[in-house]
Amino acid sequence: MNSIGEKIRIQRLIKNYSQQYMAFMLDISQAAYSNLERDETELTVRRIYEIAEILEISPFILLPKPRFGTYINYHHFMITIRKIRQLWMSGIRNKKANLPEHINVHNSDIEKLQNE
Repeated sequence: MNSIGEKIRIQRLIKNYSQQYMAFMLDISQAAYSNLERDETELTVRRIYEIAEILEISPFILLPKPRFGTYINYHHFMITIRKIRQLWMSGIRNKKANLPEHINVHNSDIEKLQNE
């Protein structure tokens, strides 16, 4: 796995930028920039965003991957959505049952909501 400094170096080389150019754009010395690429200086998130902007890439390319991933289990997601919908529809039915008699709500109106 590449370190942040190594990722920066690779992206800099892809863009064919020199360390002097990067240092100038970041308003630091070339030696200080070299320390960034060698991971001898700890980077702040703000600095990572500045570097990404100079390299014209997403800062997420430079950041480490999440330890627990970003996977969404769509099966469980859909089950949760279905349960929320059932609760919502039962609330609509309860409200319909408690409406005064002079207000008419047709079952077709509720069916329309269920099909949306």
